[in-house]
Amino acid sequence: MPTRTFHQLACPLDGLPLTRHDRQLLCPDGHSFDIARQGYANLLPVQHKKSRHPGDSQAMVEARVAFLDSGAYAPIAEQLAQSAAAVLPAQDEVCVLDAGCGDGYYLDRLFQQLAAADPQQTLNLVGLDIAKPAIIAACRRNKAITWLVGTNVRPPLLPASVDLVLCLFGFPSWEAFAGVLRPGGHIVLVESGPAHLIELREVIYPEVRRSPPPALDKAEAAGFRLVDTQTLTFRTGPMPREQLDRLLVMTPHLYRASHEGKAAAEALDTLDLTVEVVFRTLVLGDG
Repeated sequence: MPTRTFHQLACPLDGLPLTRHDRQLLCPDGHSFDIARQGYANLLPVQHKKSRHPGDSQAMVEARVAFLDSGAYAPIAEQLAQSAAAVLPAQDEVCVLDAGCGDGYYLDRLFQQLAAADPQQTLNLVGLDIAKPAIIAACRRNKAITWLVGTNVRPPLLPASVDLVLCLFGFPSWEAFAGVLRPGGHIVLVESGPAHLIELREVIYPEVRRSPPPALDKAEAAGFRLVDTQTLTFRTGPMPREQLDRLLVMTPHLYRASHEGKAAAEALDTLDLTVEVVFRTLVLGDG
């Protein structure tokens, strides 16, 4: 299974190509970025941060790792692999960016499935997240993937260097994604469906809205076209208290809930949840 470190990184300050020298990434203008001992590079300059510690906290990352490693969301990873394989080009090397990769669970699972499907294809995968604790956790999953601390608004990749962008439960930056995708490249967008975790939401909120995924007008304005939509729905089975706690910590629901809603959630012993996830595939241009 051929793999290699992604070599088309861009300086987040001026967009020039980065070249690796020992444990540093250097750009022609003299900017340098260290490669951490865990293996990731921090390409998020302080002037691009909106807070001192942006993104998920350490507690949120730890909860997500434990929850996902239980296999509760394995069907999502399987559907993602199918959606990705359907649009990746049949070429010797493929480049995939997971924009907002979190702890790397989904990108690692994709890596394993692509490698099994075609052991001769070179996999050049990049995981990008604004939260350093998440990227540190991702490094522990797979050393063959390039892990970066950075932002979707300014992904530190050279123009037209990526075949496929993944954006799972995140914040798409359409113009930035269009910039790093090759002509005819694709995005697989994964978002919550109207009934996602409905049983839990009905416990913690006084009123629940079954909202569809956001409209794609901004994507269309950036040159993307929707080519496929699939909805994955399954039940988790009775989820124990420990897993419910992890789920609450790793999602926004714990932080949005009122005092009464949190108390109601804490009173649960188990809950059988609906998972509803919408996969939308878009292509850049007429591809």
